[in-house]
Amino acid sequence: MFDKRFYPHLWLLIIYIPFVFIVKEFLPQNAARENGPIENFQLVLLAVGIYLCWQGMKKTRGSMDKYIWQAGMLFYILVFGRELSWGRALLMQSDGTMPKWRELGIWGDIAHPLIGLLIALLLFLFWRGRFLRFLKTVKIPMWDLIFLILFIVLVDISEHYNCSIFHGEIDEELFECAMYFEMLRVTGFVFKNKKQV
Repeated sequence: MFDKRFYPHLWLLIIYIPFVFIVKEFLPQNAARENGPIENFQLVLLAVGIYLCWQGMKKTRGSMDKYIWQAGMLFYILVFGRELSWGRALLMQSDGTMPKWRELGIWGDIAHPLIGLLIALLLFLFWRGRFLRFLKTVKIPMWDLIFLILFIVLVDISEHYNCSIFHGEIDEELFECAMYFEMLRVTGFVFKNKKQV
Protein backbone atom coordinates (compact mmCIF):
# COMPACT_ATOMS: atom_id res chain seq x y z
CA MET A 1 0.00 0.00 0.00
CA PHE A 2 2.87 2.39 0.76
CA ASP A 3 5.91 3.22 -1.33
CA LYS A 4 8.56 3.86 1.32
CA ARG A 5 11.23 5.34 -0.96
CA PHE A 6 12.57 8.76 0.02
CA TYR A 7 12.49 10.73 -3.23
CA PRO A 8 14.99 13.56 -3.94
CA HIS A 9 12.36 16.34 -4.01
CA LEU A 10 11.70 15.67 -0.32
CA TRP A 11 15.11 17.11 0.55
CA LEU A 12 13.98 20.36 -1.05
CA LEU A 13 10.88 20.34 1.14
CA ILE A 14 13.04 19.88 4.24
CA ILE A 15 15.02 22.97 3.18
CA TYR A 16 11.79 24.80 2.33
CA ILE A 17 10.59 24.91 5.96
CA PRO A 18 13.47 27.05 7.31
CA PHE A 19 13.43 28.95 3.99
CA VAL A 20 9.88 30.14 4.76
CA PHE A 21 10.96 31.57 8.11
CA ILE A 22 13.88 33.40 6.47
CA VAL A 23 12.22 34.69 3.30
CA LYS A 24 9.09 35.96 5.06
CA GLU A 25 11.22 38.64 6.73
CA PHE A 26 12.06 40.09 3.32
CA LEU A 27 8.73 39.72 1.52
CA PRO A 28 6.26 42.62 1.64
CA GLN A 29 3.17 41.77 3.67
CA ASN A 30 0.94 42.32 0.64
CA ALA A 31 2.63 39.38 -1.13
CA ALA A 32 0.12 37.19 0.72
CA ARG A 33 -2.89 39.36 -0.10
CA GLU A 34 -6.04 38.08 -1.81
CA ASN A 35 -5.38 37.70 -5.54
CA GLY A 36 -1.67 38.25 -4.87
CA PRO A 37 1.20 36.31 -6.46
CA ILE A 38 1.35 33.54 -3.83
CA GLU A 39 -2.40 32.89 -3.93
CA ASN A 40 -2.41 32.92 -7.74
CA PHE A 41 0.38 30.32 -7.75
CA GLN A 42 -1.75 28.17 -5.43
CA LEU A 43 -4.61 28.36 -7.93
CA VAL A 44 -2.28 27.11 -10.66
CA LEU A 45 -1.32 24.12 -8.49
CA LEU A 46 -4.97 23.32 -7.81
CA ALA A 47 -5.82 23.62 -11.52
CA VAL A 48 -3.11 21.04 -12.24
CA GLY A 49 -4.75 18.76 -9.65
CA ILE A 50 -8.11 19.11 -11.42
CA TYR A 51 -6.41 18.24 -14.72
CA LEU A 52 -4.63 15.18 -13.26
CA CYS A 53 -7.88 13.79 -11.86
CA TRP A 54 -9.64 14.44 -15.17
CA GLN A 55 -6.87 12.53 -16.97
CA GLY A 56 -7.17 9.72 -14.42
CA MET A 57 -10.92 9.54 -15.04
CA LYS A 58 -10.39 9.41 -18.82
CA LYS A 59 -7.70 6.74 -18.75
CA THR A 60 -9.04 4.34 -16.13
CA ARG A 61 -10.61 1.12 -17.31
CA GLY A 62 -12.38 0.42 -14.02
CA SER A 63 -15.91 1.79 -13.81
CA MET A 64 -15.67 2.16 -10.01
CA ASP A 65 -12.36 3.98 -10.30
CA LYS A 66 -13.98 6.65 -12.46
CA TYR A 67 -16.01 7.71 -9.44
CA ILE A 68 -12.85 8.11 -7.36
CA TRP A 69 -11.20 10.30 -10.00
CA GLN A 70 -14.40 12.33 -10.26
CA ALA A 71 -14.31 12.74 -6.47
CA GLY A 72 -10.68 13.83 -6.68
CA MET A 73 -11.55 16.37 -9.36
CA LEU A 74 -14.45 17.70 -7.28
CA PHE A 75 -12.20 17.90 -4.20
CA TYR A 76 -9.68 20.06 -6.07
CA ILE A 77 -12.54 22.22 -7.43
CA LEU A 78 -13.85 22.74 -3.89
CA VAL A 79 -10.41 23.77 -2.62
CA PHE A 80 -10.02 26.05 -5.68
CA GLY A 81 -13.36 27.68 -4.85
CA ARG A 82 -12.35 28.08 -1.21
CA GLU A 83 -9.13 29.83 -2.25
CA LEU A 84 -11.25 32.33 -4.19
CA SER A 85 -13.62 32.67 -1.21
CA TRP A 86 -16.27 31.31 -3.56
CA GLY A 87 -15.94 34.26 -5.91
CA ARG A 88 -15.80 37.05 -3.35
CA ALA A 89 -12.03 37.42 -3.87
CA LEU A 90 -12.73 38.37 -7.49
CA LEU A 91 -14.91 41.26 -6.34
CA MET A 92 -12.46 42.99 -4.01
CA GLN A 93 -13.55 46.44 -2.89
CA SER A 94 -11.39 49.55 -3.20
CA ASP A 95 -10.39 49.34 0.48
CA GLY A 96 -9.01 45.81 -0.04
CA THR A 97 -11.86 43.98 1.67
CA MET A 98 -14.16 41.37 0.19
CA PRO A 99 -17.88 42.06 -0.15
CA LYS A 100 -20.12 40.49 2.46
CA TRP A 101 -22.37 37.62 1.38
CA ARG A 102 -25.52 39.73 1.74
CA GLU A 103 -24.08 42.15 -0.84
CA LEU A 104 -23.87 39.44 -3.51
CA GLY A 105 -27.57 39.07 -4.26
CA ILE A 106 -28.78 35.62 -5.22
CA TRP A 107 -25.24 34.19 -5.17
CA GLY A 108 -24.95 35.17 -1.53
CA ASP A 109 -28.14 33.23 -0.83
CA ILE A 110 -27.34 30.03 -2.74
CA ALA A 111 -23.54 29.75 -2.32
CA HIS A 112 -23.51 27.91 1.02
CA PRO A 113 -26.31 25.45 0.15
CA LEU A 114 -24.55 24.77 -3.16
CA ILE A 115 -21.24 24.13 -1.38
CA GLY A 116 -23.06 21.75 0.97
CA LEU A 117 -24.52 19.88 -2.02
CA LEU A 118 -21.08 19.60 -3.63
CA ILE A 119 -19.60 18.19 -0.41
CA ALA A 120 -22.46 15.66 -0.24
CA LEU A 121 -21.77 14.73 -3.89
CA LEU A 122 -18.07 14.34 -3.06
CA LEU A 123 -18.87 11.89 -0.26
CA PHE A 124 -21.30 10.02 -2.51
CA LEU A 125 -18.64 9.65 -5.24
CA PHE A 126 -16.11 8.27 -2.74
CA TRP A 127 -18.75 5.81 -1.50
CA ARG A 128 -19.89 4.87 -5.01
CA GLY A 129 -16.30 4.28 -6.09
CA ARG A 130 -15.61 2.05 -3.06
CA PHE A 131 -12.72 4.18 -1.87
CA LEU A 132 -11.32 1.57 0.53
CA ARG A 133 -11.21 -0.98 -2.30
CA PHE A 134 -9.53 1.64 -4.50
CA LEU A 135 -6.81 2.15 -1.86
CA LYS A 136 -5.95 -1.57 -2.07
CA THR A 137 -5.07 -1.16 -5.75
CA VAL A 138 -2.70 1.80 -5.37
CA LYS A 139 0.63 2.59 -3.80
CA ILE A 140 0.86 5.84 -1.89
CA PRO A 141 4.25 7.55 -1.42
CA MET A 142 4.61 7.28 2.35
CA TRP A 143 7.03 10.17 2.85
CA ASP A 144 5.00 12.50 0.65
CA LEU A 145 1.94 11.65 2.75
CA ILE A 146 3.91 12.42 5.93
CA PHE A 147 5.08 15.74 4.50
CA LEU A 148 1.52 16.54 3.39
CA ILE A 149 0.29 16.01 6.96
CA LEU A 150 3.21 18.11 8.28
CA PHE A 151 2.32 21.01 5.98
CA ILE A 152 -1.37 20.75 6.92
CA VAL A 153 -0.30 21.13 10.57
CA LEU A 154 2.01 24.06 9.74
CA VAL A 155 -0.78 25.81 7.81
CA ASP A 156 -3.17 25.31 10.73
CA ILE A 157 -0.64 26.63 13.27
CA SER A 158 0.14 29.64 11.06
CA GLU A 159 -3.54 30.46 10.64
CA HIS A 160 -4.98 29.79 14.08
CA TYR A 161 -2.25 29.99 16.72
CA ASN A 162 -0.11 32.87 17.91
CA CYS A 163 3.34 31.27 18.14
CA SER A 164 6.52 33.31 18.26
CA ILE A 165 7.97 31.97 14.99
CA PHE A 166 4.63 31.81 13.18
CA HIS A 167 3.06 35.15 12.43
CA GLY A 168 1.20 36.67 9.56
CA GLU A 169 -0.40 35.45 6.40
CA ILE A 170 2.90 34.94 4.59
CA ASP A 171 3.73 31.83 6.66
CA GLU A 172 0.28 30.41 6.02
CA GLU A 173 0.31 31.06 2.28
CA LEU A 174 3.84 29.73 1.72
CA PHE A 175 3.08 26.56 3.67
CA GLU A 176 -0.15 26.19 1.70
CA CYS A 177 1.93 26.20 -1.50
CA ALA A 178 3.95 23.25 -0.16
CA MET A 179 0.76 21.53 1.02
CA TYR A 180 -0.82 21.82 -2.43
CA PHE A 181 2.42 20.63 -4.05
CA GLU A 182 2.33 17.52 -1.88
CA MET A 183 -1.34 16.93 -2.69
CA LEU A 184 -0.34 17.05 -6.36
CA ARG A 185 2.59 14.75 -5.75
CA VAL A 186 0.37 12.10 -4.12
CA THR A 187 -2.29 12.49 -6.83
CA GLY A 188 0.30 12.24 -9.62
CA PHE A 189 1.94 9.21 -8.04
CA VAL A 190 -1.39 7.38 -7.77
CA PHE A 191 -2.26 8.40 -11.34
CA LYS A 192 1.04 7.05 -12.66
CA ASN A 193 1.17 3.83 -10.63
CA LYS A 194 -2.49 2.80 -10.37
CA LYS A 195 -3.04 -0.88 -11.11
CA GLN A 196 -5.90 -1.47 -13.51
CA VAL A 197 -8.27 -4.06 -12.03
